[in-house]
Amino acid sequence: MNRKKFISNKKQFDAEKEKKVLGMKISFQKYLLLPYGFLILFLSFFVSLSSAQDKKFVVVIDAGHGGHDPGAMGKISREKDINLGVAIELSKLMEDNKELKVVLTRKTDKYLTLQERADIANDNHADLFICIHTNSSKSAMAYGAETYTLGLAKTNANLEVAMRENSVILLEENYQTKYQGFDPASVDSYIMFEFMQDKYLDKSIEFASLVQRHLDRNGRLDRGVRQAGFWVLHRSACPSTLIELGFISNPEEELFLNSEYGQKKMAQAIYSAFLEFKKEHDKRNGKPNSSSTLNQISSNKSEDVISENQNNYSTSEGQKKIEETNTSNNTIEEKQKENISPSDQQPIFKLQILASKKKLSPQSNELKELKSVDYYFEDGLYKYTFGAETDYNKIVQLKNDLSAKFPQAFIIAFINGKKTDVKEALRLTGK
Repeated sequence: MNRKKFISNKKQFDAEKEKKVLGMKISFQKYLLLPYGFLILFLSFFVSLSSAQDKKFVVVIDAGHGGHDPGAMGKISREKDINLGVAIELSKLMEDNKELKVVLTRKTDKYLTLQERADIANDNHADLFICIHTNSSKSAMAYGAETYTLGLAKTNANLEVAMRENSVILLEENYQTKYQGFDPASVDSYIMFEFMQDKYLDKSIEFASLVQRHLDRNGRLDRGVRQAGFWVLHRSACPSTLIELGFISNPEEELFLNSEYGQKKMAQAIYSAFLEFKKEHDKRNGKPNSSSTLNQISSNKSEDVISENQNNYSTSEGQKKIEETNTSNNTIEEKQKENISPSDQQPIFKLQILASKKKLSPQSNELKELKSVDYYFEDGLYKYTFGAETDYNKIVQLKNDLSAKFPQAFIIAFINGKKTDVKEALRLTGK
């Protein structure tokens, strides 16, 4: 072999050897880096999981109507004011919970379009959207609370509620274009909701059911969870419900909802429902039991709010509460007898608890838990009453407190010992 050929072969050999060594280095580095790759992926997953768990739960509370849109009108109040009052009370309860971010669509008497309300929920990446409204009816007898989720209205009553709440769209200029041809006054426009697949529906119904349960425990008539085509729910990308607190067209409910006591009590019921909902949300997301399930309202914020446990009392607790209430009422009656002369026109409000063709003994099953029950005779019946108040709000509170024992009780009024129309009595009191 000549020298040139030898040198050429050696160069080729060295090149192949270098290539193999380089390949081995690359393979070694590749296998060496593989565990680091898994480690990086694991750390990334862990960080993202921790971030998800540390993320605050966002609640957007929407007080319906506002500004030049008063909503439903009552004898002494406007829907927009009741809605805002309850929304603010609810936000106060939630803001104490550090796990929550609470957003109010409005904090003042401000007008917002339905789309703007939904945009606030979406821009804040809401985990729950709560719309607060007050119902109305042509009948002054209609009463009770109901909660809505998005869907096709299966009854005319549901459709009427949706049409009324959506009618605010008509106050906007060029609403046909803004709302993609949706006409809140046309039945045909609501057919679209029949074909909608709302991926948040199950959670919306879950929260709505909890709201109804807690409102019922707080003495409000449960009118159930319903579905209807509400535009503001349709445009919100999260579980969402619309709560109709009660009927502003019912004099008794209007006074309750317009009072500070009533608004705090409604807010407390909604918040209790939220705590249950949040607990299940955390459990599904692998988050350990959080302080939200144990978060209690400080005494300075709930001094005059009857809690869920107080309302859902046992028989013995109920009897004790009735006796305490009765003692207070006895004092009131004594003062009334002393201070009210026959010429006074001050109405006395009482709670009619039952009626009987026969006069009942104080020891009868119907009356044995009550003391100092009064009665009057009318239309061939003995009609039994409990309590006596000059303040209508107090008799409403008494009715709510005793709703578990006497769910059919209703308020009546007397002037100078004669039964009179409650509306006339309220007029005389300036209500």
